[in-house]
Order: sequence, then structure tokens, then C-alpha cells
Amino acid sequence: MKKNKPTTQFWRVLAIGNILAMIYPVSLLLRADGSDDNLFAIVALIGSVFLLAVFDAVSIVVAGALSTSEP
Repeated sequence: MKKNKPTTQFWRVLAIGNILAMIYPVSLLLRADGSDDNLFAIVALIGSVFLLAVFDAVSIVVAGALSTSEP
């Protein structure tokens, strides 16, 4: 059984998706005025980082499984 690594296109799409997904929480944090806005922005940022970590891990596992080819 031959194992192929995910292509560079996969990594580019994953990186661009991560950057685009982080734009909104970071902009919330930069625009926060009061302590309530700041708290909400920090919670949104931490939540999005956690969700992206889970999504990235699942994507990498699925891409690795799909790139496995049998002779």
C-alpha cells in the first residue's frame, strides 16, 4: 500500500480558510471599546481558534485517508 501526502493545494486552501476565518474575531477584538465588548471578542477569538483546531485536525486526517492509494 502506497501512502501519498496531501498536496500543496490542500495546505494552501487550509491556510487561506484559517486566515479568512480569523479575520472576524480579530476585527472584533480590535474594535472593542468597553469591557463587555472586549470579553465577547476574546471569547469569540478563543472559540474560533478551538473550532479551527478541531476542523484542521479532521481535515488533515480525512485528506490523509483519501490520499492513500492501493495498487
